[in-house]
Amino acid sequence: MTQRVNAFDQPIGAAVPDWTPRPRPQRVTLAGRLCRLEPLDPQRHAADLHAAYTDAPDGRAWTYMASEPFADAAAWRRHAEAMAASEDPLHFAVIDAASGRAVGTLALMRIDPANGVVEVGHVMFSPHLQRTPVSTEAQYLLMRHVFDELGYRRYEWKCDSLNAPSRRTAQRLGFTFEGVFRQAIVTKGRNRDTAWFAIIDGDWPAVRAAFEAWLAPDNFDADGQQRQGLAALREAHSGAARADVQLRPLVAADQAAWLPLWRGYQQFYKVDLGEAQDARTWQRLLDPAEPMHAIGAFDAAGELLGIVHCILHRSTWTEGPYCYLQDLFTVPAARGRGVGRALIEAVYAHAAAQGASRVWWLTHESNAAGRLLYDRVAQNAGFIQYRKSL
Repeated sequence: MTQRVNAFDQPIGAAVPDWTPRPRPQRVTLAGRLCRLEPLDPQRHAADLHAAYTDAPDGRAWTYMASEPFADAAAWRRHAEAMAASEDPLHFAVIDAASGRAVGTLALMRIDPANGVVEVGHVMFSPHLQRTPVSTEAQYLLMRHVFDELGYRRYEWKCDSLNAPSRRTAQRLGFTFEGVFRQAIVTKGRNRDTAWFAIIDGDWPAVRAAFEAWLAPDNFDADGQQRQGLAALREAHSGAARADVQLRPLVAADQAAWLPLWRGYQQFYKVDLGEAQDARTWQRLLDPAEPMHAIGAFDAAGELLGIVHCILHRSTWTEGPYCYLQDLFTVPAARGRGVGRALIEAVYAHAAAQGASRVWWLTHESNAAGRLLYDRVAQNAGFIQYRKSL
């Protein structure tokens, strides 16, 4: 689906013609093979949870939580009662199927049925749950409920930008890093810059398939060690999701489809080059005498999903030419389908065909997910690459 424009030739978002508000999450039980999620009930869960949390060797797990460690079981019970009474956040206890005991909690919060957006938060997993397949299944069960049963469009994860374990977990689970909101809140008398991550409905099929493959019993050996990692499985399924993407150089007939994406790229970087420069850029892309090259990604119906421009430079200080990858942009509806990766791979293939062994690229320093993707593609292609960051 290409970006649309209105009657004033202004770019606007893709139409969502059949959208209706989604149901609010309810207090339901979600069952898996390794665990189940139950609505938090202090009478049933508080004692188990307090015991599980006190098994931690110290209180570091509470550093980035809104609460401090609780002095005793009674204090925790009062807190659990307040959690159970809340509608937003809506708290769930994680029940280990093997022991039948509650070993952690998580919640759906900032619930926005009108727009189909919800955040997972208040994640407090005890040592019995951390870094186990049970913890992964607990996250999967809640995601599956939100996307497949409630039909939401966006599932968010936010954390203190200094909380490195939480950030790593979000990316392992398939969330895309979207940036940092500086001075977002004051908590415990100190500043918090908040890192934002999200999975959208377009990402979900590959994310879900990876979860299901990772959680399958045959993915673990006799010692309980994983055979394949979650990120690797997700990458494999993302590759399958882009199998229908067709890559080719842009031609004169593509100008009308190219222009909204080119302007979308400018908006992302908060620049407006103007109509004259837009026309000049397009002329350079089509001029065989110019070193610029443009590649488009198209779906089976011929709709332009993404673009990338690159420039081949010949230099006296490098062995052979080098390639500058720039102007990568995909339409929102194509994100999470591997289109961006396919375009980057196409640039590396073009560079190799021209005898280049080096690729330069430019992105925001905060674009951790993008930088990681560039690194992975370069490594797979056997290229040397140079980074330039804004």
